[in-house]
Amino acid sequence: MSPLTRPGSSSSQVVARALSLAAMAFETIKKKFKMLQRRSWKSTEVYAAATAITALDVGIVSFLRLPSGNLLVESFPLITNSIQGAGLVFAGDLVSQAVVKHLQGTKEFLLDWTRLAKASLVGVINVGLWPYYWYLAVETFLPAQAPTGFGLPVWLGEWGLLLVKIVLDSIINGSFSIFSSFSLWSLMDRDTVEQWKDKFRNSFMETWLMDWKSWPLYNILCFTIIPFRLRPMTSGIASMFWNAYVSHQSQRVNAHKE
Repeated sequence: MSPLTRPGSSSSQVVARALSLAAMAFETIKKKFKMLQRRSWKSTEVYAAATAITALDVGIVSFLRLPSGNLLVESFPLITNSIQGAGLVFAGDLVSQAVVKHLQGTKEFLLDWTRLAKASLVGVINVGLWPYYWYLAVETFLPAQAPTGFGLPVWLGEWGLLLVKIVLDSIINGSFSIFSSFSLWSLMDRDTVEQWKDKFRNSFMETWLMDWKSWPLYNILCFTIIPFRLRPMTSGIASMFWNAYVSHQSQRVNAHKE
């Protein structure tokens, strides 16, 4: 028998019991979370947690199917990509915090859960939602194969088209991702307008140039062999460490001022 239903129970009693069980579950989760906040972590434990989150994320996007037989990401792309974006950036920020503490010589440390929550929100937008629409726009407005009416060899046309996609990705996708990351971090950190401007003056160009160095190799794979439905996930995995770097760049100005 369900714990919600008992012989002779009215609908109001069932609702009251459901609310009571929900309140108990919330309090249990709250206590567990407070324990996690006070817990000291070793770098190896953090790396293991980040690996597990990434594996779960990849498993959900790549293999989880609905009763209809469709992949979850195919039927609900926005929800699935939002969850995987939050999870992957959460995992990336875990690794980032562990690396910083390791370089400082700290063997055990407390995690910055506020920063993890902020990073996850950035992940929803920058790794979950935005890449989906960006790759959809690329597929919609740029041909899958190079035009053949210009008298050029096929291989030259294909490489030319690929080069156009890579350049546009760095100019549009890269610029937007950096801009939105800096702006979201500033908003969540309650920066002043001047602090927001300082982030762009001091870090935007450096970060954007790093984007040109870091992403072209991935984009060659992305626009040639990776299926469209998996691109937000694979870009999310590649973005784990990239977003950790961008968040570091975004936080650098405030840390310097403090």
